[in-house]
Amino acid sequence: MKRLALATAMSLVGGLAQANLVQNGSFELTNATTTSAINGGIVVNNWSHTPAFPSITGEAIVLPSWFTNGYLTVPTVTFDGPVTQSSPDGGNFIFSDGDFMNTAITQTITGLTPNATYQLTFLQALAQDKEPNVTIPGFVTGYWQATLGSSTLNSTLMKANGSIAGPGSAVWSPWALETMVFTPQNATEVLSFLSVGTGDPPLVLIDGVSLTEVPVPGAFWLFSSAGLALGGLYRRTRWQQLTGQVSGQISGQS
Repeated sequence: MKRLALATAMSLVGGLAQANLVQNGSFELTNATTTSAINGGIVVNNWSHTPAFPSITGEAIVLPSWFTNGYLTVPTVTFDGPVTQSSPDGGNFIFSDGDFMNTAITQTITGLTPNATYQLTFLQALAQDKEPNVTIPGFVTGYWQATLGSSTLNSTLMKANGSIAGPGSAVWSPWALETMVFTPQNATEVLSFLSVGTGDPPLVLIDGVSLTEVPVPGAFWLFSSAGLALGGLYRRTRWQQLTGQVSGQISGQS
């Protein structure tokens, strides 16, 4: 009986721990072997992306090796500011130029419950690239426009500056967790992220994308009730064991 109650409670816990419906939300699965623009033959598994032009795109997959190499795609291009090697999620991340040749990265999400509540979380940051004789260091802003189905929400506006206090002292907007709530209308919807920014150029970064269903309040109540019932069962069983031991000791002494 006690084992059955424990198993029931654990199954309730498992039911409340909702699965991430986003595939490859950390962007670790890719055929890129170094930091590369996402166009031509470079793909990020489970994500779709159509370059603004066949050979020009504002999006790139950034591998941790950029930090060791000291540059992004070529030796003359790097981040302007103390950008970390990876996000808190670790590994690869994506950047998108918020005001030049940028297009959305998308993924079709299946298994949704229409009209249920879903929580979208991801990490974002903002930096400027350093590209001598091409970009102009200065003030930049940026955010992500996240869309699920027909609903669109904007992430927190970020600010950075590639020229503050002179060369070598540029600032960036460090990685921060964003949380949004969506209510999809269909079992299958398209999730998309489009960068929006100002400056030259605003590199909007993203990593660790997750979409999970929010349990209804009744599920929490059910779990709490099961926990209380299990606790009561344990105490009752334990008391019976103790009283049985005492009874046995008394009967053995008589």
